[in-house]
Formats: sequence, C-alpha cells, structure tokens
Amino acid sequence: MPAHPRYADVTDADGRPVRVPFIAYELFEHPKAGTGTRTGAQGAIGSGTVAFAFTTRDRLVAALGEAQPWVATSIGPLAEAVGAYDATVLLDPRVAPGRHNWQPDDLAAYAREVR
Repeated sequence: MPAHPRYADVTDADGRPVRVPFIAYELFEHPKAGTGTRTGAQGAIGSGTVAFAFTTRDRLVAALGEAQPWVATSIGPLAEAVGAYDATVLLDPRVAPGRHNWQPDDLAAYAREVR
C-alpha cells in the first residue's frame, strides 16, 4: 500500500535520544466519493477517504508508477488502523488517468528528507 516509512527523533524515559520508526499511510478520496457510494463500517456514509491496497507489487506499480513508496501489510490491521480515521480500504483500485503520481525526483527528495 502507498506509505512513507519515517523516523521520529525523540528522548526516552532516561533522557537518551532515540530514533523511533513509524509509517505514514497515504489516504485518498474514494474514486466514487460524492456519488452516494457507501463507505465505512456497517454501510454508514463515511468520509469518502480510502487507503489504496494492492494484492501484488505489479498492480501497485501499474496503478501508481514505479516511484511510489510503499509498505507490505496485512489487510486486517490496516483496515482497523484507517477505520479509526473514518476511512476504508480499497483493494486493487483503478486510478483515474491524469492523477499525479510519484516521480523519480519526488522519491529522491523523500529519500533525502528521511535520512
């Protein structure tokens, strides 16, 4: 799924600096948002926000391009995590043509930022 592994520089309980890893997931507007599509738990009308998840790396690359940062995760914990933000998981979505995707320059800038 599209995501950005990151690190936070914090201080532990003993006052020592530590680097804590975390992942920032990309969330998107549902491709059918505003059309009455039901999202969220128990069919409630949700925010229309989704996490794109892909069953294979090839499908992720076909939809979002080679430069997309991503992580592999289990669908259950992912659905629970994004559900806390009134979002759902959309599996193997068809991404509209013309949508800006990560480019190699974007990926290089991201790599410099997280170093």
